Amino acid sequence: MHLPRFTYVRPGSRDEAAGLLDTFGKAAVLVAGGTDLFPRMKYRISTPEYLVSLSGVTRFLPALDEDGALRIDALMSLGDLSRSPIVRTHAPLVSQAATCVASGQIRNAATLGGNLCLECRCLYYNQSHTFQFVEPCFKLGGDLCYFAPKGNRCWAIFASDVAPALLSLDTVICVTGGPGKQRRFPVAELYTGDALSPLTLLPSEIITEIIVPSAFGTGRHSFRKFSRRKGYEFAGLSVAVALQVADDGRTCRDARIAVGSVAGGPVRAAAAEAGLPGQDLSNSETVRSAAATAAQEIRPIAHHGYQAAHLRHCLEVEVLRALTEAAGPAPLADV
Repeated sequence: MHLPRFTYVRPGSRDEAAGLLDTFGKAAVLVAGGTDLFPRMKYRISTPEYLVSLSGVTRFLPALDEDGALRIDALMSLGDLSRSPIVRTHAPLVSQAATCVASGQIRNAATLGGNLCLECRCLYYNQSHTFQFVEPCFKLGGDLCYFAPKGNRCWAIFASDVAPALLSLDTVICVTGGPGKQRRFPVAELYTGDALSPLTLLPSEIITEIIVPSAFGTGRHSFRKFSRRKGYEFAGLSVAVALQVADDGRTCRDARIAVGSVAGGPVRAAAAEAGLPGQDLSNSETVRSAAATAAQEIRPIAHHGYQAAHLRHCLEVEVLRALTEAAGPAPLADV
């Protein structure tokens, strides 16, 4: 399959790229690594007239602020992110999640910002539309969902692996819409939960960097990805856990549990989190109860051959495993 015709534009800065997006409007699409965009273009799901490339933009290496927060360029490839010593030390959960994305070749091309801005996926939508559809679905401007014919909305899935990890770390996103149009906000505010329009970014806004605060960045963590062929496929679901533990090594001070690939955006298991502070993480009943609560409050959408009941069971299992792994072994004095 070949790409449709387009005009390639290569600005030298993010602000210049934002200006071009504003000028070209809906006819333009931003491209970094292209691992999500190019397949959609080949299937004619996306046919932009202009590709505004970020390949000519200078990128900076990860660095620590004075307060210990880790700043990461949104254009950093997932491969570099998974191998970076400073990321492994100060935000190991991010490195772990990046390692779980696709194959090595794709990770070396895909960028952190691009992974955060994936289009929602659907088994019906993300393929050639020349034969199987009679009427267009919601994503194609219609008013029906082929996956859920009786539904009144799009049921596509947001399948980023890195997004749940950043959500569990209380990460801050920095964006630019051109000179003098910069803003920052928590990563949770990046997602709408609506599969038709999953991001809150304005049409000309570009993610510039990600800031991981030190509070959770260096705490105990775990990332779990459930899929048929591990990293080579999009997840059936993914779970990211970040914990702060008291000096005794077993009492939970604070907890974050984020789940991906179950809805139109990553979600937090707020009720499960709320029950953990003050609890003994070495107690198996504590983590089992939290896992059960997470499976009750989050209702995964069936997708890509995974049944909803199966995903609910897998969610409970993966949250249990992630919490157990993040909690670590009991202190030696108590063994």
